[in-house]
Amino acid sequence: MTKIKVPLFSPTQYATHMNESIGNTTARVAIGRNHRTLWNCFFEPLLEHDEYIKLLEDIRAVTSDPALQGKLMDNWENEVYECNEEINGLNEEINITFQHVRHACLYLELATAAEKDKDHNRTWAFNNEASLMVGKIAEKSETILNKITADSNAKQNSKNGKGRIKSFLPAKEEAARLLDEMKPEGGWLTVVSAASALEEPLGSFIDANRIGGIKSSNIRNLLEKKWIPKDMLVNSAWQKNKRLQK
Repeated sequence: MTKIKVPLFSPTQYATHMNESIGNTTARVAIGRNHRTLWNCFFEPLLEHDEYIKLLEDIRAVTSDPALQGKLMDNWENEVYECNEEINGLNEEINITFQHVRHACLYLELATAAEKDKDHNRTWAFNNEASLMVGKIAEKSETILNKITADSNAKQNSKNGKGRIKSFLPAKEEAARLLDEMKPEGGWLTVVSAASALEEPLGSFIDANRIGGIKSSNIRNLLEKKWIPKDMLVNSAWQKNKRLQK
């Protein structure tokens, strides 16, 4: 029998609580929420902490003077933040997003200044404009961070792959040695017969030397499908010791 979970609040209580929570939000709280979102989604993961402080200081110095504000906005058009990311095109994406962030911060500081002057309509107008931008900035920042994560994972996988190749080298050298040492009279007849003959001694070598990444159940298939026909070292030994076709 399915147990029915009784809701903590009735629909009426939930709606009342939601309306009170949203309706009683002050301009100061709303502005602070937007600042936190910008910090959490953009500045903290993508830029240096000092960039956030510097930006706010630059904006606060001009909020009371439209001429200085215009000059600051004009300067932003020529500023390029030097990123450390090496992913193709990502520096440009971060700088384009940073331009939107600068303007969002400007609107938030203008909203703060208007609130100090008790101009509440102007306060909410600036904050609403910033809120629209903050939502888009959060989405774009997530896209950028996903690209960074994907690139980091790809580099790690490549590093792990190179590590495995290096760790397999002793086993490949032993396979080449065994192809030479165990060569039957007249040479190896087929890749399949060679892989079958090398399976047990090569497996013992791998176990004795604790070579990771190779399962004993997969040694024969590895020799037959990859190492003997495709690996430069092992294939060279195979070519030297295989039976010549008449």
